[in-house]
Amino acid sequence: MRFTAAVSIFCLVPLTAGLVLAQDSVAKSRRYEHGPLVKKDYQGTVPDSIKNFAASTEIEVRYDYRYQLHQKNQRFQIYVTDLDIYSIMLTKKSWNRELYNVRLLDHEQGHFDIGEIFALKAEIEMARKMKDKRRFFSTGKSKASVIAKLEATLDQQFSRIVSEMKNEQVAYDKATNHGLDPKAQKIAREGHAERLRALQKKVKSLAGHQ
Repeated sequence: MRFTAAVSIFCLVPLTAGLVLAQDSVAKSRRYEHGPLVKKDYQGTVPDSIKNFAASTEIEVRYDYRYQLHQKNQRFQIYVTDLDIYSIMLTKKSWNRELYNVRLLDHEQGHFDIGEIFALKAEIEMARKMKDKRRFFSTGKSKASVIAKLEATLDQQFSRIVSEMKNEQVAYDKATNHGLDPKAQKIAREGHAERLRALQKKVKSLAGHQ
């Protein structure tokens, strides 16, 4: 099963952010671990109706999960056995008018880094909760009902995480004046790098104790 949470970022002008919850996306994507954003990642067509935006980067935090389902005495039980959380950039939905603008690309990378920061935070939080199977466990009279309950629980968890990510995306643009303030931009990017290192270290530590 898959859940995606997307936030579209329009840069170098006052932010217009859209939060979209969807079950899947057919758009081509590239995962964060494939490396920093480059010009070729922006494969979307610049809309004629949008004149004042320099770029639009669509980022998603996704999770895939596996579960075990049991039936006993006309009752169904379900719990999550594995959860994969990751951030992606939708290449076909992202566009950039200034492909050779290094400063703009770095600012966009900051938005992607924030997506990865929250994917890592979610991975740490969910891994800790996974130690207690009842955190993601439900029972009911039918297979459909227990799956629905489980998905509702996961949806609630990730909706909160995505809401927090959206707020930070807005704060990043405000603090850096959408990347136009070089000093603030440098400070923000250094902060992203520091947080990513710390979170990646925690994720590795959790993996080592499984």
